[in-house]
Amino acid sequence: MYRHGKKNLKSFFQSEYDTNIELFSKNTVNGLLRSLLEPIASNNAKSLILTRFKNTSGIDGIIKRLEYCSNVEMFSFLDFDIISKDDFIETEFVIITSHRYNAVLIWDYSETDNKEETKLCIRVNSKDVNEVFETVKDRLKINLDEKFYSYRPERRENALLNDAIYNVLKMLNENIKENEFNLKEQEALANKLQIQNTNDEINANIRHCCHEIKNQLSVLDIYAKILQKQLGEDKNIGLIQKSLSLIRLQLDDLRATDNLNFEEKDLREVIKSSIEIFEKILPERNNRIKFIDKIKGRAVVFIDEERFFAVINNIVKNADESTQDDEIEIKIEADEKYAKVFIKNHGEQIPQEIRTKLFTEGFSTKKDGWGLGLNICRKYLAAQLGSISLVKSDEEGTEFLVTVPLSQNAIS
Repeated sequence: MYRHGKKNLKSFFQSEYDTNIELFSKNTVNGLLRSLLEPIASNNAKSLILTRFKNTSGIDGIIKRLEYCSNVEMFSFLDFDIISKDDFIETEFVIITSHRYNAVLIWDYSETDNKEETKLCIRVNSKDVNEVFETVKDRLKINLDEKFYSYRPERRENALLNDAIYNVLKMLNENIKENEFNLKEQEALANKLQIQNTNDEINANIRHCCHEIKNQLSVLDIYAKILQKQLGEDKNIGLIQKSLSLIRLQLDDLRATDNLNFEEKDLREVIKSSIEIFEKILPERNNRIKFIDKIKGRAVVFIDEERFFAVINNIVKNADESTQDDEIEIKIEADEKYAKVFIKNHGEQIPQEIRTKLFTEGFSTKKDGWGLGLNICRKYLAAQLGSISLVKSDEEGTEFLVTVPLSQNAIS
């Protein structure tokens, strides 16, 4: 593999591209990974496995099983506690050595335009596996030589075996890619042929289902309160009640498009109403609100006041919880088309790596959070042709921007 002394996994992988032009789908790669790892997991075979998985989607199950195998030792090259450097860029790999067999698999989705396909290098029962290990072990903070070389499966170079494996893999890959194409075609055809119900029928079904589900939630809520009286304060009962509240919130969100109630409202009055609520709560953390009005006259917006009010309150609540002894600024401005509400606090910065996830459903920075607040805010505003964004988060403060369209002739 390193005939010219190249101790660089990326260089070797690039050289393989010169001879292997076949592109393998993610399903093929995941299937191959499962087939290599399954014999070890099924038999709890004594093994050493080194991995570098950028994304484990599709192979999570087999990895979980291996973690419970007492004879299997796994080390990840994304764990900086055990590696000294990570210079493989996007290249992923798995190295397996055991009494049964040894194998190495290397792939890299970043090398192709279609990120669902990759070129692939595989070796089974080959001395090349040892050479790949010699390359990656230089990045380890721990010495695994003794463990790796304690396994002695058949190591004779068998070019015919590896060529046969590669040819079979190509045939399987062709079938998998054809099936993937057919499934996409069938899905597209089904979408074209699907008969859509009218909006009234859909909304009626939504209302009916939400009503029935809420009835059952009320029953569950009653039983939770009964248990709370019998058992006293109990963490599990609290989680049940929180789950019930979450389901109700999601039901309200499901019905949101059917329940929007648009009215012309003065933006300044809506914001002042929100401030009145928080002026009673903020002193608990010694915070206060500074209202900055940059709008001359009235700024009339056409909104669902209840949901817009909920958005502003959610952001101010987050600002209050992330700081103390602070002045939270709420500033309103307007241009020819939009009313703008800036909400700023001076607490800790939002880490760069999570800023793109803030509005993702299910994401939360709070240990007991459900990850619904900002995601629902975005949905509520989108239904009103508005938006929410993070303007900045640095040493000067964290600032969010909410925009909604102005009514015609709104500023007077």
